[in-house]
Amino acid sequence: MGISDMIICVLFVMLASSYGWGMRGTVIGGEKGAMLPGAFIGLILARFAGGGIYENFWTVAAAGLMGMTYGGSETYGETIGFVLHRDAGRGYRPVKGYSGLFLKGALWFSICGGFIAFAISSMAGNKYSLADIMIFCLLIPVFQLVGYYIFNTPYNKEKGIHPKCYYSRTRREEWGGNLVTLLALIALGIIRNDSLMLSMIWGGFLGGGLGWLAAMKFYEATVFPVSNGKYIFDRFFRNGIYDGWKTMEFTLGAIGGAGVAIGFCRKISAVEEINGMIASSGLNTLPPSAEKFMPLAVGLLAAGIIAVNAYGLYCDKKEKNCNTLLCDRIERTLYNVIPMALVLTGSAYAARLMTVFMLVLVLGIKCVFERFSESRLMPLYGAIALPVCGGVFAGDIILGGYGPFALIFAGTVPYLLAELLHAMSKKRRAGRSIKDGLCKTAFATVYPCFLIMCTIIYIASAKIFGF
Repeated sequence: MGISDMIICVLFVMLASSYGWGMRGTVIGGEKGAMLPGAFIGLILARFAGGGIYENFWTVAAAGLMGMTYGGSETYGETIGFVLHRDAGRGYRPVKGYSGLFLKGALWFSICGGFIAFAISSMAGNKYSLADIMIFCLLIPVFQLVGYYIFNTPYNKEKGIHPKCYYSRTRREEWGGNLVTLLALIALGIIRNDSLMLSMIWGGFLGGGLGWLAAMKFYEATVFPVSNGKYIFDRFFRNGIYDGWKTMEFTLGAIGGAGVAIGFCRKISAVEEINGMIASSGLNTLPPSAEKFMPLAVGLLAAGIIAVNAYGLYCDKKEKNCNTLLCDRIERTLYNVIPMALVLTGSAYAARLMTVFMLVLVLGIKCVFERFSESRLMPLYGAIALPVCGGVFAGDIILGGYGPFALIFAGTVPYLLAELLHAMSKKRRAGRSIKDGLCKTAFATVYPCFLIMCTIIYIASAKIFGF
């Protein structure tokens, strides 16, 4: 891959990650929303890797999708508050706020980069053994728990008890689990001499950390007047048609994605070496006897995810207390730990089903069980969403997999339509805050921006993927 291709790769990843991160902050959010930019980053990097890696692009896209979910556990709203609350006395602590954002952004993108590299390096079957993959994946919940208890406890909101290193004011933080997971990835990369993994981790760390600093600085400059009493984009801001919060998300996504892509391009020689090994020895795949059970395995995982979300909705409706931390742990294990092990060990079914199907599934789950749960049309949304998810699942098996366009389509059109419905809902139309994604005060600029970005993504994809 020449310099010009590297530049195109980084720019395309920046665009797709920027769009994905902006969309993440609207209709879905959290870990599930982060799947979208992660999948897009993985797909694009697989395309520029070429060779056998691109032929198995679903593995890279799935690793990106699952790898990006880890950062979704990191609460950052109150961390941002330390920067913005200038009149809050001791609540205004910009150094604490910016350092917390750097850490959380760095962990978010570096873990994603690490798992994408893990997937690429596993394809030839020479870098990581089956034991390496299974042991590491089985230890991920342990890494998460150990990190949480070391860095994010003691915590008791009612009694005002917080850990010493704490970047919020009242919310439970979980970034410690991601820190230990990242350190474990680094250790694995060093032990197995995986230069690609270490480079992509380093790139994601700098991109995510510096990206959030830049994004927050830009947002801060738009919500506070400058020396002459005016705002940047003053007329648009005062008229409520400029959404600085969404611009912050676009900026973070672009710079964080660029860091991962640059880390990938820096070690393109390692990528080419893996392609050479694949060409000579073939892909690392599960034996057919195990692969035939993968649709059932992924189907059970999906059913478990739906059940956990249905239980959460039941608790909310009946005003019952449920252990949200335990539910989160179970759900995360179902959509990023177990399937990651299946993908890294070479399951083509798991990789395919953990991309297009998963993007559609989490969108349907979020809309039915959260965004539209109070709507009288919720049964209708459920009657549409669940059969669509089932159809996407069955279509993958019947057709033998979708092409790259299916992933681009799944992350754009359904998400745009869902956000449009959400933005037009009675609850959202009654809102005045521009911070909460697409509402009437920002609709004039944000949604058209999404449409423009998607159009450019489609044009670039037609050229790069050959649609």
